Formats: sequence, structure tokens, C-alpha cells
Amino acid sequence: MNLKQWCDIDEMICIAESDERYKQYAGFDYSEKIIKQLAEMKRLNSIAFLDSFSEPTILFLAALENLSDSMTKNLELKLYAARNRKIISSKQMFNGRPVNWSTWRQYNSAQEDPAKRKQLFDEFIQKTEFISPIIMERFNRIKEVYSRYGGGHVMETGTKAHMNEDKDNVKGRPGTNLRGQIKSVRSSLPVIINPLDGYLAEENISYSRLVSFVRSIGERAKKPFKDALQEMSKKILGRPVQYYDDFYFFRNRVYAGIEAPFAAVRPIEEVEKTLKKMQFDMSRITIDTENRKNKYPSPICFFVQVPNDIRVLYKNESPYFDLQGCFHEVGHAIHASSIKESLPYWDRYRFPMGVAEIFSIFLERLTKKKAYLKGMGITDEKILRELKARNSFMELFFVTFYTANSLMKAEFWRKNLTAEQAGDLYSKLIKEYTGIEDMPGSYWMLHHILPDAIMYVPSYLLAAVRAAELDSHLKDRFGETWWTEPNTGRYIREIMEPGAGIDLSRFSSLDTGIFLREITE
Repeated sequence: MNLKQWCDIDEMICIAESDERYKQYAGFDYSEKIIKQLAEMKRLNSIAFLDSFSEPTILFLAALENLSDSMTKNLELKLYAARNRKIISSKQMFNGRPVNWSTWRQYNSAQEDPAKRKQLFDEFIQKTEFISPIIMERFNRIKEVYSRYGGGHVMETGTKAHMNEDKDNVKGRPGTNLRGQIKSVRSSLPVIINPLDGYLAEENISYSRLVSFVRSIGERAKKPFKDALQEMSKKILGRPVQYYDDFYFFRNRVYAGIEAPFAAVRPIEEVEKTLKKMQFDMSRITIDTENRKNKYPSPICFFVQVPNDIRVLYKNESPYFDLQGCFHEVGHAIHASSIKESLPYWDRYRFPMGVAEIFSIFLERLTKKKAYLKGMGITDEKILRELKARNSFMELFFVTFYTANSLMKAEFWRKNLTAEQAGDLYSKLIKEYTGIEDMPGSYWMLHHILPDAIMYVPSYLLAAVRAAELDSHLKDRFGETWWTEPNTGRYIREIMEPGAGIDLSRFSSLDTGIFLREITE
């Protein structure tokens, strides 16, 4: 079997699995049997790669990730079922049914009684006992896969990306320093020995550089956030913030009282109108907004077959957040649908998460621009001023919350933390960066990414900075209202087209200053 044959097989498995997972997350009937069968096929194909090939490195890293995913598929499915069947309220109802993990955020958006939200929060925290063993068993098995199959791949002498942490390159093509430099040889100096190593290699960043970046942006955001939190809590809640007033609660409630003009806005129509003006082809993208019982609680995009079959799911929470969520996921969709079909399999599917989130955050930024909102018909200056203040508050919340999330997850893998140790660290980091007291440590297990993904969360921070840089770059090139120019769309697609071969240096030097100035001034 040559590499092309291997890629063709892997892509077919990937397409079938993404289709079935889409049905699962959409709340449709799906087959666990098929998902497990596809996981077994993925396992065998990943082992075939590791046995037969040592490069491209991007596929070696993907094979490790896919192998760990397929070998823990039963536990992933078990977690998915437990969250909707065990994390369920004994008292609180939403749309005539007991609130479960999938409807929790919608319930919080609608529920005015803080005592009821607290009761539900505390009950769900207590019920993490049903999912904690599943999460920890799955993560332990993932660690075993990386240790067993990744430990024999070492850096050759002279490689900069792990050996010299002061000179790692965060620009240019992801994986440039690594590709072709990890060889399948026996050595006592392993590089990919745990999931954190795999993540760092994919993002082409060292541990010290990543932690320095995350801590730096978190440190600069935490004081302005804590000041804003006091003010916003008093304005919105009439009292100091409590631990159950979490990021996702504020994300919806913070816009109460100023989002009436958005009730008449049709997010899909707005995003399609904007993208078509920039000559994006929307025919490869389908968007589902139905409110089914077991539909995933967060907006999500599935790259079923890149670039021809991209699917978006989201459900209503509140008028303004619905607009943001729609633009965010469609940003993912236009990214995937703009990648060149002629590219190799790995360049179409295997780009780093810090790249995957750039264009989603970038497109979502439009929903926060005064000029763009005016073009939508939102013209009340008082509302626009207040919206800017509240968006800045939520961006600061995002930075501090995801700083805590990122640092906890990195330490989880680096130090092999137990569930209790991870919870203690998480509670401490939430207090340090957000100022929120008494956050139960097991809250991280109720998150929609932390218990599922190997890392992912730092990628949001990397991408947020890069999205701000891209926005600034387009302003310089096409003017303040760059989204009205067809040439802008052509230029953005040119950046997107190479997939994993994206040249980040065209617009990014990972300068946090641009993003932080926006949200602190």
C-alpha cells in the first residue's frame, strides 16, 4: 500500500464517521454500532500508517490522535449518553422536559430565578460523579496510546522545535519545523510521549512558549476583567457574581435589555448576504437550526467532506448570541469549503486547531463592529455603545476563562493529574484569573470541550489573536469596511486555500497587543 492509497482509505473512513457523528450531535437517530465499526477501521488504518510510514509528520500526529480516538470510542459514546441521561435535573424543567446537559444553557438563558439556577448548577456538579470515571478512564487510555506508539519518534540533531524553546517558530506553515524531522527510530529520547507533546507538535510551538503566551494574555486581561465583572454583575444581576453565574450564563444574559433590535434579525440571511457580496460559494454548506431534544448545546461545524460537504448545527439561545454563534460556525464552514480540492488529503483535513479557529472567530468579529451592525439596520447609538462595552466584557471573560482552562489542561497531561488534582487546580485558576470564588473544581467536567478534546482550548486564544491581526491586515489593505469589497473575499480565500499549508506570516506575528487593545481601551 502506498501513501495515496492509505490516504484514500482514511478519507473514506473520515467521511463516514463525520456523517454519523453529525447525526448524533444533531439529535437525529444514529447508529452506535456503525460508529464503533468505523472506529475499528480507523484504528487498523492508523496502525497501518505507523507501521508503514514515518512522514509526512502531520499524518504521523494525526495517526496518533486517530488511534487514541478509535481505541476510546466506546468511552466517548458512554460519556455522550451519560451526559444526557445522568446529568439531568430532578426539579427544573425546560420546554416541558427535565433540564439535561444539552438544554442547560438554554434553561439558564430563560430562567430569571437565581435560586433555581443555583440548585440546578449544584445538582449537576454533584452528578459529575457519574461521568468522572468515564472521562478519566478515557484520558488514561489516550495517554497509553501516545506513550506506546509515539514514544519511539525522536527529533534529529539540530531540530529547533523542542530542543530550543527560545527559537520556536510560530509563523508560516504549521509543522514546517517538524515535517520530515521526526523519524521512526529507537531512542531513549522520545519526543511524542504524551498527548500534550502531540498538541505542541501540531501547533508548532514549545511548551514554554505556549504557557508564556497563555499566561501573558491572561495576566494582562485579568485586572480589567475583574473590574468589569463587578460593574457588569451589579448592572445585570443587581448583586456580586456567584460561582453559578458562569461564562455561558453571562454570554447570554449580558445582552439582556439591549438585544431587542436583534430579535428581528435572521442570522443565516445576514451571514449569507455578506459572504455572497464577497463572492463566497455557499452551496457546499448546510445549516441546521432546529431545536431538537438531544441536539448538542453549543454551535458546531462538521467537515464531512472537505471542501464539498460542510454542515453547521446550532440552536437558539438568545437573539444576539444566536447571531454571533451563526457567524462563528459559518466562519468554520467557509474556511473548509474554500480549501483547494486538489490538495493532498492531509492538507485538506489536518490543519492545527490554532488555525481551525481563526476564520470562525474572524467572521464572528463582524457581529461586534459598529459599522457592520449599522449596515444591518441596528442604528440606535446608545445600544451600539452599550453593546461595545458588553462585548469587551465578554472578550475579557473569554480570555480569563480560557486562560484557566488552557493552563489546567496542559498541567493535566504534563503532570498526569488525578480528577481530584485537576479539580483543585481548576478551581484555583478560575479564582486567579476571573476572581470568581468557590467555583467547584469538577465544573470542568461539565464543559463541552475540556472533557472531550485532548487539548484544544489554548487554540481559541491563539486564534483570537490571529483573527484580530487578520482583521487589522484587511483594514490596511481594503479599508475599514473591507467586508463590502468583493476583492476582500478573493484575498481571504487565497489565504484559506492551502489548508494546512496556510502561510500565517502573511498577516500574523502572534501579536497580542492588537487584540488586547481592542478589549481594554
